[in-house]
Amino acid sequence: MKRLNIGKRLLVLSAFLLTINTGLFAAVASNEILLNAKVIKAVSQDLAKNYFYIEQGIQTSSAKEELKRDIIALDDAIQKLQLRVKNDDSKKIVEFMFFSVDELKSIVKNAFNAENGGLVLDYTETLYEGSSVISKRSQTKGSSMLNTVTEMSFLLQRASKYYIAFRAGYTDDINIIQAQKAVARFEQLLGKVQSKTYPGAITNGPIKKLSKYWPVSKSFYLGIKKGELPTIVFISTKHMKKALYELTKYYKKKN
Repeated sequence: MKRLNIGKRLLVLSAFLLTINTGLFAAVASNEILLNAKVIKAVSQDLAKNYFYIEQGIQTSSAKEELKRDIIALDDAIQKLQLRVKNDDSKKIVEFMFFSVDELKSIVKNAFNAENGGLVLDYTETLYEGSSVISKRSQTKGSSMLNTVTEMSFLLQRASKYYIAFRAGYTDDINIIQAQKAVARFEQLLGKVQSKTYPGAITNGPIKKLSKYWPVSKSFYLGIKKGELPTIVFISTKHMKKALYELTKYYKKKN
């Protein structure tokens, strides 16, 4: 068998490395798209939740701070998506996301009325739908548990959004149904998370916190028509949101 000369071997090696690097870059890009799409999916729901808390004068200071962070996070995630997406349809979705966030920035500065509240629900729903489509197109074989925890973050904010929106007067049956679906799915995924074995710091930290606060929050989310004790719901949601963030960091390190 003839051996390749050094020049040819270098060409073969270069082509091989180029193929590997191209694959790695594509995987990195896909992961970044997925990560930022999931940020938009969850934060859009959080923004609506904070908006309705502010307009009802409940936990106003905390809700205003969270809403500011939500807008910054949305801007950042959408800009990063714009740099990565290549598909024409995805580019159009990202353009509409920019438009939606700009509209939301304007709405939250104005006095509350029924129309503005409805627009907040509409625009945050378009952000959710758009990010969901992009997420599906960029799905990778990452940690299933990391995907589970990020989905729980979205579901938590979604349930809270519809709970407080109903209390603000947006009493459509679809809002009740969406809250119920979010609660049911969250509880299903929580059981999956609780079934895993963790280091002591995780078991006694975020897992314990989720197990403690979820039953309380669940009862109020499902009692959406009563709209009782919104301050407790806000605080318990905040604690669970932090616990899920800690779990997300844990699973990212395991990847």
